[in-house]
Amino acid sequence: MTTRLEPDTELFIDALRGIAALMVLVCHAFELVMAERFGWNPDAAPGLWRFARASLGNGDFWVWCFFVISGLCIHRSIARDMAAGRFSWRRYALARITRLYPLFLLGLLLAIAAWSLGLDFGEAKHNPSPWPQLAATLLNLQLLTAPFPSFGPSWSLTCEVIYYAAWPTLLMLAGGDARQAALGGLAAALTGVAGILWLWHGLRLMQHSTAMHGLWTVCVLAPAWLAGAWLGGEWGRLSPSRRLWLAGLACCVLVMALEWVLRWRHYPAWDRHLTSWGAVPGLVILLAGAGHLRLSHIAAAATACRWLGRFSYPCYILHMPLLTLVNFTGDHCLPGLHQSHPALLTLAEIAATLALLALAGPGLESRTMAWRAHFLTTRHPA
Repeated sequence: MTTRLEPDTELFIDALRGIAALMVLVCHAFELVMAERFGWNPDAAPGLWRFARASLGNGDFWVWCFFVISGLCIHRSIARDMAAGRFSWRRYALARITRLYPLFLLGLLLAIAAWSLGLDFGEAKHNPSPWPQLAATLLNLQLLTAPFPSFGPSWSLTCEVIYYAAWPTLLMLAGGDARQAALGGLAAALTGVAGILWLWHGLRLMQHSTAMHGLWTVCVLAPAWLAGAWLGGEWGRLSPSRRLWLAGLACCVLVMALEWVLRWRHYPAWDRHLTSWGAVPGLVILLAGAGHLRLSHIAAAATACRWLGRFSYPCYILHMPLLTLVNFTGDHCLPGLHQSHPALLTLAEIAATLALLALAGPGLESRTMAWRAHFLTTRHPA
């Protein structure tokens, strides 16, 4: 297996990760603007605004993008080490921990600061004792308890760490065959989905259990991650035509629109996650055919893509507590504007948050990755 993907694919992945993180920020920012005008209850907004909130305020599709990309990259990393006979569970765990936790802990500290000021993002009532959520969040199991206040987007990392642990095991059981490992993982995920549906709708049990809803999310979104891992194993054997690549893009847009409609019509979150299955083929085709964009042939595009790649994780993990704190600061320092033009003030606060992330995020990511590379090299030389 080659050590790197093609330059066009790497640049497309960087761009897609950055755009996905930026769109998640936009979704939450739009929710904040709407809440300042109509409150946090979506039914309080007029019909057209309610649909806008269901669409522009919905970032689920962009999280699915992260999962497919993660599966692709993690599989190739593991398969390389297995092929060279140097795969180590200890090194693998350290690599994953040092990738996730530095900026994750910074985001959690910002969320704790927001909570200490009595703030949260979208909650009707302040939680005075979120200690179970804090403990679970530190272990990245927050999806099973609910995330710490103002740290909502971190829920997806629970899925990630479970997939990180499951995939090497599946791959070893399948003798290194990514196709067989993906099929085994898919069978396990679908068994979990069927079992939880039977528990909820057949036995009428645990329908309001946060832990069970979290487990449902892990199972129902696993096919997206597994599809990325399967693509990593099949890389080089797939070469979609430009027409098929455009069809994959159209598939993604249609599934995104479907998810918007389901949210507008108040379908529950557990139900809407099923639409991720429809997005998987389109996302796989987009990644497999990334070369059609020829991004590496355009100097400005290559630079922008690399910047978006460095911007992605800091934006995703830091934006919600930052939005909460900046919104509080603006409302506190400009109470007159908050009362007369709340939406205008909120837009200014969002712009300030985005500016902070754009200025500091890529630098934080670069320094973190440099430290990580040094840390891993000194403990496990190649």
